[in-house]
Amino acid sequence: MNHQRRIPLDGCVNFRDLGGYASTLGGTTKWGVLFRADSMHRLSPADGTVVIGRLGIRTAVDLRASDERERVGVLDPTLGIVEHHIGTTDRAMHTYERPDPDLMSRSFGQLYENMISSGGERFAAAVELVADPDRWPTAFFCMAGKDRTGCLAAMILGLVGVDRQDIVGDYAATAPAAPLIRERGLAELPDMAKVWEKLPDDITTAPISAMSDLLDIVDVRWSGPEGYALEFGVKPQTIERLRESFLV
Repeated sequence: MNHQRRIPLDGCVNFRDLGGYASTLGGTTKWGVLFRADSMHRLSPADGTVVIGRLGIRTAVDLRASDERERVGVLDPTLGIVEHHIGTTDRAMHTYERPDPDLMSRSFGQLYENMISSGGERFAAAVELVADPDRWPTAFFCMAGKDRTGCLAAMILGLVGVDRQDIVGDYAATAPAAPLIRERGLAELPDMAKVWEKLPDDITTAPISAMSDLLDIVDVRWSGPEGYALEFGVKPQTIERLRESFLV
């Protein structure tokens, strides 16, 4: 069977399948059960035919902050997808009037470290949902499908033993869609530009160094993705079930 990594859609430009990655534990990740995406509120009626009809998506996990959902919209309830909102931050970064100067001076990987540590319990809750095969096929998303979604995807892939190079490559695969993501993001939330100009120049792209640095940090600080997940509340049996269900 021919599997497709990037799913072409009208509304979402960064909708991808996490299947087909080899695991050091044996086997590969299963196609057609876990997907990562940019904001699914943009799904068109034609996209619904693909997402519901062809992919059979049953569950969506929205990682966006509540204010983002209020300003730009939520998943169309008529699609019949069960949606879970787990905002990994209280508010979108661009709404903070005075960003922490220390935070603004950090590397891209360190910004991600701050994201997954300050929102650790919420990322853990998202792992619990995404790792439940009874809810599959599942898609998880944020605004761009790059930062919050990218960190969660890295944790999921790391928990099932996907090689570091493939995790970094999965993150970097957002790059071709980055210009359109930026254009759409600024159209919906123009005040993001005020924050982006204070962050690293590559904040709106998906540089390999960002995920590579984060994985280094996770290895040092938590002894890897499993140590991170367990510290913030992911159950050991959840990790075991994910490995049993997601690897074939």
